[in-house]
Amino acid sequence: MTRCNKCGFENKEGNNYCANCGASLNPEAKKEKSKTKVPKQTQIAVAVIMLIVIFSLIEVGIWWSSMRSFPGMSEVTFTVVIESDTQWSGAIGGLGGSTTRSGSTSFTIHSSIVSACIQKQTEWGYLTVKILKNGQLVEQQSTSASYGVVTVSASS
Repeated sequence: MTRCNKCGFENKEGNNYCANCGASLNPEAKKEKSKTKVPKQTQIAVAVIMLIVIFSLIEVGIWWSSMRSFPGMSEVTFTVVIESDTQWSGAIGGLGGSTTRSGSTSFTIHSSIVSACIQKQTEWGYLTVKILKNGQLVEQQSTSASYGVVTVSASS
């Protein structure tokens, strides 16, 4: 008979667990389990190292994507040409703001993407917005509608 060290119950010979409380009757099994148990400090250290590695990879990914812009895209020279016989207002992506002007003008932008959203400020006249990439026309929209809006975009 084997006596349980936890509850004192007398168990049959050969039992691995106490029939009364379920505790292990094999002292060697306890030693093996304790050998395989990883200390709390080691678990915490491994978790901290993993977090550092993950955040470092995220930072590298953000840096890499900012350096590359978009896959397959490279920075080129765009020219946004606005032709109008009236006052207009709008925003041109890549310049960082909006502008209000009248008449015809052009803007040069070095980027992989450019966009423009321009609105006539009068009921009369015309408005044409063109995007040139390295000097070649790639997009053009026009309106003569009262307070009409033109939106164009292009990418490298």
